[in-house]
Amino acid sequence: MPSGPPAARRQLVSLVVAAVVAAGLFLVLWALLSSSLALSVRGSISVLGLVVAGALATASTAIRARWSTGGRRRAWRLLSLAGLTALVGNVLAALLGDPESVGSSPVGDAAIAVALLLSIASLTWFTQVNRSRVDLAVMALDGVILGTAVLMIAASLVYDQLLASGGSVSLLAGTVIPILDVVLATVALILLRRTRGPDRVALGLVAAGFIVYTMTDLGYAVRIAAGTFDFGSVLDLGWIGGYLLLALAAWWPTRVTDVSREDGVAGAEDWDTAVVFGVLLVATMVEVIGDGPGRLLSIEALLWLVLIGGAGVRQGLIARDNRHLRQSLEDQVRERTADLRQMGRETEVLLSSVADGIYGVDLEGRVTFVNPSGAEMLGYATGGLAGMVAHDVFHAPDAEGRPFPFDACYIEEAVRSRVVTNGEEDLYVRADGDVFPVEITASPLVDDDTGEVRGGVVVFRDVTSRREVERVKNEFLSVVSHELRTPLTSIRGSLGLLSGGVLGALPEQAASMVDRALVSSERLTRMINDILDLERIESGNLALEVQPHDVDELLAIADREMSGLAASRDVRLVRSTGCPGLVLADHDRIVQSLTNLIGNAIKFSAPGSVVELDARLVGDDVEMRVRDRGRGIPADRLETIFERFVQVDSSDMRQEGGSGLGLAICRGIVERHGGRVWLESEVDVGTTAHLSLRAAPTPGVDAVPAAGGATAGGPSAPSA
Repeated sequence: MPSGPPAARRQLVSLVVAAVVAAGLFLVLWALLSSSLALSVRGSISVLGLVVAGALATASTAIRARWSTGGRRRAWRLLSLAGLTALVGNVLAALLGDPESVGSSPVGDAAIAVALLLSIASLTWFTQVNRSRVDLAVMALDGVILGTAVLMIAASLVYDQLLASGGSVSLLAGTVIPILDVVLATVALILLRRTRGPDRVALGLVAAGFIVYTMTDLGYAVRIAAGTFDFGSVLDLGWIGGYLLLALAAWWPTRVTDVSREDGVAGAEDWDTAVVFGVLLVATMVEVIGDGPGRLLSIEALLWLVLIGGAGVRQGLIARDNRHLRQSLEDQVRERTADLRQMGRETEVLLSSVADGIYGVDLEGRVTFVNPSGAEMLGYATGGLAGMVAHDVFHAPDAEGRPFPFDACYIEEAVRSRVVTNGEEDLYVRADGDVFPVEITASPLVDDDTGEVRGGVVVFRDVTSRREVERVKNEFLSVVSHELRTPLTSIRGSLGLLSGGVLGALPEQAASMVDRALVSSERLTRMINDILDLERIESGNLALEVQPHDVDELLAIADREMSGLAASRDVRLVRSTGCPGLVLADHDRIVQSLTNLIGNAIKFSAPGSVVELDARLVGDDVEMRVRDRGRGIPADRLETIFERFVQVDSSDMRQEGGSGLGLAICRGIVERHGGRVWLESEVDVGTTAHLSLRAAPTPGVDAVPAAGGATAGGPSAPSA
């Protein structure tokens, strides 16, 4: 049926016209058949009414079949064919005999039987939907209950009288047609019971038309058996009314053209329950009344009626409560579904707008999704990576072409061990074979309800540009530092000669200026040296001569080198001795690290305070400590202070003359040794710097490889 506002108006107009025609025809025929006209005249009127009503039903259902598709089209076509068959049979029966024999002739009986079979087939197409097993079981039980109830009614009202007729009724009229009527009534009730959606009214009219037609057939069979049937009575209005209800159903507006759009039903509703128990109650009443008027008032009869009526009311209340509960659940599901769809759209927009690459993996490491930025960086289509093993596709092999082991991969650690990886650098391979550096963050994807890992999410960023910038910057710093060192050495030497009086005594003002210039040149020289050291550390070019060294001697040398600075600041250095053990270290670089730590402790200690130096064994490591009683460092700066050009207070660089590179160099040197350096501090109490290195084997034991590729030799005396 066409859709849209104009089509809806046409459907409504067609329905109104059909209803007016059907109601007018029924009322006219009712008036004529209930009048005092001669029986032969009324018989002719019944024949005419059956022909007109049957023609209207046949034409209307045929038109409805053209509007419908799929299963509904077959159903309406079968209805049209059934109406045409019954109409032709009645006309042939009327032409072959007198009007009073219509329906009782072999031709009419055969036509009615075929029409009933076609009608039953059409009803089965109306209910062709995909249903669950539970729903099918409920339908089967409904059929058993409704069929049994209809059989009870038919047995009391029809079959007893048909059997009492002694065979005066034909086999078709007395046996086949009543049985088919019972089946048709049962199927029609199931159709009414199970129909849902906007097409329910139309299908309800179809079911009502068949029920009316079936009841009329049963009444006709009883009167034929009793010999009291007169064609042209009001009973004929049952057949006519059945035809008109079918015609009216065909014109009922609907938005559904195919049975596949019909809503399936999983549970009963109050109206459905009323239909089932209503038919059962009527059947029980008929059975009780049929046993005689005295039985009607018996206790057993009343108990049956109360039992069935009470069960029906109870089931209706339960069905109503279930319907409300199901409606509430459906509303919640719709709301949650809408929220999930909105969340899905927001997540999709978020993933699409992020410049970093993001992909997810399952427990086997296979890609489940990838955002557009990630697919573009890897050179694949967005959907082209699904199902691939990320580790095998992305991870570049080492310099010798050997694949990176999956057991050590951050993806494996995330999905198997729930390890979160932040800031790890890796090399990825594009689809064209090009290798590019990335910085990744890998996290496990954990189910909030079960706590089980369902996969992992990896975020990666192309750091090619950043590495290039760092390379250019480092080269620039290296070139500048080297180019500055030669003239700066000459300037510092010249200033030293002037300050030493080689050219004679200088005026006081000039001497002061030369001294300040000399101090500044020395500070600039230290800064250049620090920059060069840091560049060598970060580039991996810092050469280390790692050998076993006595811990006490390292502390003693650092103590002697910093004693002058301590004396100038009125700070006393206190060194504890007696740490048994050696460390694997580059002598000069570790002394440089210790002097950096001691220098910071002296600079930020108040005059008259003490800086303590000691060492201790902690497991297989030796931990050297520098403790001061200065102003301390805030907890949120204990890590950032190891970065380049970072100090606790920005004014410290101007007041203390530092470059902000000492701690960065210290950490770089210690980490190159495979050790660790960190700070512990409390504001206004003091700071303790810890420097931990691996303990060296005792003399006479084979050398141990050290970090950075250097090899430890035998013990040797440290050089100052």
